[in-house]
Amino acid sequence: MRYFHKVLLPVLVLLAPLASFAAEKTKTPYLKEKEAAVATIERTGQDLISLSDQVWRFAETALREEKSSKLLADYAEQQGFQVQRGVAGMPTAFIATYGEGKPVIGILGEYDALPGISQKAQPSQEPLEEGAAGHGCGHNLLGTASMGAAVAIKDLIRAGKLKGTIRYYGTPAEESVGGKVYMARDGVFQDLDVCLAWHPGTENTADTESSRRS
Repeated sequence: MRYFHKVLLPVLVLLAPLASFAAEKTKTPYLKEKEAAVATIERTGQDLISLSDQVWRFAETALREEKSSKLLADYAEQQGFQVQRGVAGMPTAFIATYGEGKPVIGILGEYDALPGISQKAQPSQEPLEEGAAGHGCGHNLLGTASMGAAVAIKDLIRAGKLKGTIRYYGTPAEESVGGKVYMARDGVFQDLDVCLAWHPGTENTADTESSRRS
């Protein structure tokens, strides 16, 4: 598996606080829930790798992520999520929701590329298509791994192991105009109890800062 660690490890990192938060709210132990979530990731691992590879090849820039957003939204629907497309006036923004009631857990997924940095999936620099766009910040991994975490939590809710709502936010144009700004303007994050995100990097770390204000 070429991208096993790059795609699946972030999913597991995201799952820890997600499962812990949901378990705290429902007053249930969460070790077994985490083990069940890991089992979902193992089951869907090839799907996630395929999704990441496809988003990498699409390499669509801000607000033009038609194929990438459709790919992820369609996959969410296949996994049993209710999907709302064209959110906040942006055709490539979507929200995938599963479950009901509290807590409402949000997880952010990005999938936009940058212009002019086309790159083959290899360590040496070589454009896939000269002058075309490419994923310099690993957003092909970001959107896919976040989807994997959302699916794992969805499976726990469906199995009755957790209560609440999991919501995946497909957030376009992070690299330029900031699609989340317009989504926030339209209040799509308003009812969340917690919203988590991650980003590819050279080491595994967790930020302790929050956007919540007293």
